[in-house]
Amino acid sequence: MKSFSAIALLATLVIGPAVKPGTAMAQGQTLIFNTEEWFPYNYAKGDSVVGTATELVKRIASKAGIPYTITLGPWNRSYNNALTLPNHCVYSTNITEERRPLFKWVAPIENARWVVYKKKGSLIEAKSLEDLRNRVFGGYLGDAIATYLKNNDFKVEEAASDHINPRKLEAGRIDVWATYDASGLKLAQDSEVEIELVLPIRDNELGLACNKMVDDNAVMAMQKALNELNASGEADAIRKSKL
Repeated sequence: MKSFSAIALLATLVIGPAVKPGTAMAQGQTLIFNTEEWFPYNYAKGDSVVGTATELVKRIASKAGIPYTITLGPWNRSYNNALTLPNHCVYSTNITEERRPLFKWVAPIENARWVVYKKKGSLIEAKSLEDLRNRVFGGYLGDAIATYLKNNDFKVEEAASDHINPRKLEAGRIDVWATYDASGLKLAQDSEVEIELVLPIRDNELGLACNKMVDDNAVMAMQKALNELNASGEADAIRKSKL
């Protein structure tokens, strides 16, 4: 897996389909879909951005007649672009109560399980997060899990990106690692660090979060497209392809 420094330089772009006359964005600007390296939802493969969420976002935009580009970069930058810049969106974005009023949403795109891992062989055990109250969690800047833990007064040491945390766990710089089930296993494998599950935290929906200045008609057209993909079973088939 590429490091975030490499991803930032990569700035991979995927050009979307030409907009059809009369569609919601026919007179508007191209939407920029920001994302991060997060297997299996969105990640770099060669010169393209792929993953289950990426495939869904591309099909949604195509079905809605929305011109777009996809750019891959560090999460903090991708998130802040969508928060502050017109015609920018970001995926795959955890939908939380804090974030919900900040964006216009197309959701749910995907689902993610929040979990806590420990180094293999560690004696740490827990039946709930409260049992880990005195432990130091590893997280990463701008991530929803890290924000959730900090808001609930847990001790979180935030790395620049999540791929750093397996090594921190192995070195004892953090006690446990709060991350996502599938991507956590992949990052640990890439770092050659053996981990074990402590406990799941919760399942959370992911969406396409768009700047508040994005045209309402474009957002509604994309939501309608997602609803149709869900109803036809096409969206679920894409989601299951990661298993």
